[in-house]
Amino acid sequence: MKPLGKIKTLSPSKTLFWVIFTPPLILSLAAVCFLFFSRISDLEQQLDNKALIISDLLVSTSQVALASNNTPISPQLLQNALSYGDVHNIEIFNSKYRIVAETGAAPYLPSPTLTEQAVSEQKDDAIIRITPIYHIIPTEVDEISGQPDFVNLRTPNHLIGWVKVEISKDKLAIQTYQLISLLALFFAFFNSITAYIAWQASNYLARPSEIITGAINNLVKGQFASAKSLKLSPQFSLLEKGIRDLAERLESHKEELNAGIEQSTEDLRSNLDSLEEKSAQLHIANKEAMESNRLKSQFLANISHEVRTPLNAILGYTKILQKNLVDDQQKIYIDTIEQSTNSLLAIIGDILDFSKIEAGKLSLDHGDVNLRELVDDVYQILSASLLTSEKQIDLVPEFSEDVPQWVTGDAVRIRQILNNLIGNAIKFTHKGSIRTKVTVVKQTSEQLLLSFKVIDTGIGIPENKLNRLFKPFSQVDNSTTRQFGGTGLGLVITKKLVEQMDGNIDVYSDQKNGSTFYFTLNLQPSEKTDQTPEKLNKQFILLEPSHLYRLYLTHYLKSIGVQCTACSTLEQVIAKLGQQDTDIDGLLISITPSDKSANEAHELISYASLQFQIPSILMIQPPGQTTHYPALKAICSSTLLKPISHKHLYHALKTISLPIQIDAATPLLPKQQPNIAEAQTPIESQPAIDSQAQQTESEQQTHGLKVLAVDDTPINLQLMSHWLTPNGIEVTLAYSGQQAINIAKENTFDLILMDIQMPEMDGIETTKQLRTLEAYQDIPIIAVTAHALGIEREKMLLSGINAYLTKPIDENILLNTIVKWCTKKGNYQEQLNSEIANAFDVNKALEIVNHKTDIAKEMFDMLADTLEDEKRLIKHHFEHQDLEKLIHVVHRIHGASKYTGTINMTRHAGYLETHLKELGFEEVEGVLEDFLDAIDQVINARHWIKWPQE
Repeated sequence: MKPLGKIKTLSPSKTLFWVIFTPPLILSLAAVCFLFFSRISDLEQQLDNKALIISDLLVSTSQVALASNNTPISPQLLQNALSYGDVHNIEIFNSKYRIVAETGAAPYLPSPTLTEQAVSEQKDDAIIRITPIYHIIPTEVDEISGQPDFVNLRTPNHLIGWVKVEISKDKLAIQTYQLISLLALFFAFFNSITAYIAWQASNYLARPSEIITGAINNLVKGQFASAKSLKLSPQFSLLEKGIRDLAERLESHKEELNAGIEQSTEDLRSNLDSLEEKSAQLHIANKEAMESNRLKSQFLANISHEVRTPLNAILGYTKILQKNLVDDQQKIYIDTIEQSTNSLLAIIGDILDFSKIEAGKLSLDHGDVNLRELVDDVYQILSASLLTSEKQIDLVPEFSEDVPQWVTGDAVRIRQILNNLIGNAIKFTHKGSIRTKVTVVKQTSEQLLLSFKVIDTGIGIPENKLNRLFKPFSQVDNSTTRQFGGTGLGLVITKKLVEQMDGNIDVYSDQKNGSTFYFTLNLQPSEKTDQTPEKLNKQFILLEPSHLYRLYLTHYLKSIGVQCTACSTLEQVIAKLGQQDTDIDGLLISITPSDKSANEAHELISYASLQFQIPSILMIQPPGQTTHYPALKAICSSTLLKPISHKHLYHALKTISLPIQIDAATPLLPKQQPNIAEAQTPIESQPAIDSQAQQTESEQQTHGLKVLAVDDTPINLQLMSHWLTPNGIEVTLAYSGQQAINIAKENTFDLILMDIQMPEMDGIETTKQLRTLEAYQDIPIIAVTAHALGIEREKMLLSGINAYLTKPIDENILLNTIVKWCTKKGNYQEQLNSEIANAFDVNKALEIVNHKTDIAKEMFDMLADTLEDEKRLIKHHFEHQDLEKLIHVVHRIHGASKYTGTINMTRHAGYLETHLKELGFEEVEGVLEDFLDAIDQVINARHWIKWPQE
């Protein structure tokens, strides 16, 4: 195949030459070979015939001599045979294998093998023929000559000798060489003539083709002038004219194409200049936007601090004033201040949450959540603040039977979603009901997909305005005369929170039937097991005017083993009591917040208690207060706030009993309080507990505690002192971080309240220095901060802070937090170990080095020692936009972190490295910031890690 490949690459003239020349070459070679081998064969046959003739002649002449044994063989005969030419040696043997005559040169075969048959043997140098000699007896005598007749012979009697003749091939070799020379000369001469003729013919025939090929190659190269100067023989004139026309057209097209390319290049250069200018403007605008976003976050953080700090004092002193005020009108004023302050805090909270979501800084916690109790709490809190005497609607939670009691998720954010949706439903519903339906969409061992529906019978939303719902600062009614207020951020935050939990949210609305908001949340199953309440096996009469709520309560009571007789009017209850078909364990009575309903309930409860010894449980719709009717509260076993919490209702049913004393003559007159429709403070949401006893128990838990309060704002310290001192807590005040350290060195405290944002030495640094003191390594330190967008929770806890409270602080939450941490078992290190688990996995670090702690610690320290310098390098390369060096540093950290257990930093390093390699600096700021935060996590956690041998 290779020769054919080479021929294909030859020029036309050479190809044609070989086509013409090859056949004569092959034929001449075949003829020469045939002549050579024929002639050599003839010469060899001549030599063989010569050996045969000489052998036969010698056999006939030497037979008589060998037969008589006395007659010598004639030497002249041998010499004559030797003179034939080419004869090299002649030897005659007798029957005894002895040489009896010899002539010529030394034999080629001195000791031949003598047999009864004639043998002819070819050697390189000679042809050797050995012929046996027999003694032949004539059978008849010739009648004419009288001699023996040798024509008609008998079979020979016996072997009498041999003749060996050696014919030399020297002359044959010379003839061979001469023949080869002659044939080679002939072959060369013939093929030279043939090659010359073939070459001339090929050049003549292929010349036009080569000229045309050259012209086409020139056209391909763009050498149109040489193509247009093409000259061919007359028989190719048409082809010559066509090639010239083609050259002219191609030349014209090339000129037009070059002109177009030049114009396009000029346009592209102009566009590139414009694009570069736009890119520079965009880069500047992006930097300005980033700086604006940073300033906005800083501004919001500062505003949060500056606004929440005075609000903390306002709410705090409002609580103190509420305890001491007697004048009803003044109490209304104080309640209004409290409500307005809480509304302002809610607005600030929405704005800050929205800013966190925009900045991607809103993180989710994972903990065990009791969904039923959470929904109950949301209903009770919202009903207490949003329902009025004119707005009496049913709030009904509905859970499918396969929904687990416990799930794993962020309870705070789930509560925030439900608060927004159910709060909006209450706000826009004047009558009817609001239902919250929870069902399971999908459940596996690692995933729990829940569906929530908030269904109301409110005013509905026009279809053409549904698209406004999930837009920031947008409402269905944006007019200045709108009935309902709000910032327009609630649903936006809700949508972002749902999406952050891998869910979806949407809405369906009908202006005649109300709205339905439905969303899904992707949670995880909880390891906590559901607890089925014990069956109560009791019989109750239920008075509930609302049909929907009556069905809801009847279904729940049946599930806990309570046989319920449902009534919608007071007369039906009295009739059931009169029948007394079965033993009645109690009455479950629902009333509205009105004097008439309260008086009727008092009469019914007194009647059942005195006549039938049947206790009663009272259910009241907000904004009612049983404290307005002490006589009514005194004759009830328990009082519950609607919507009813399952837990509280179960406890009330289980512990129901008759009051100690019932006075039927006691009038049910309201105390001198504001009108029940105007009051906004909710009834107790759990079984009635004597407030004085509760206060006494709280004082007993906090009595004698020593607390150090650190804040740079005197009014905040003064407020804490007013709150804590009456509860038996000894409060020491410090107005700066350094003063707190000095006081701590001289005194011992049970707990420290630490403000975060302080001049000179902030709360984080103060906490770190306090933790270095031996006496304060396990003392609880609670952060009190208004810096809602400042330091993240992990950073605060890794610095040594146990927990944090956000300003403004509620007195009860503050006292509960103090009691919790002063009575909590365990030390700070145990809490810290759980907090740093996201930053560092000590088990993974040990597994990599086969659980050799010293090696694992050394590898971690080597990485941690370089992180500060690496951070500076990363910031430097990012500021100078040096992509290659930045990727190199991130890759180095990524590789090293894989072997040290720094799981969070490894993950974010991988994200950043991939982003830089694929997208460069495009939108890398957020990914880079997350990576730097992960590095800070490791740096902060380093000094708190306890290795196994330590």
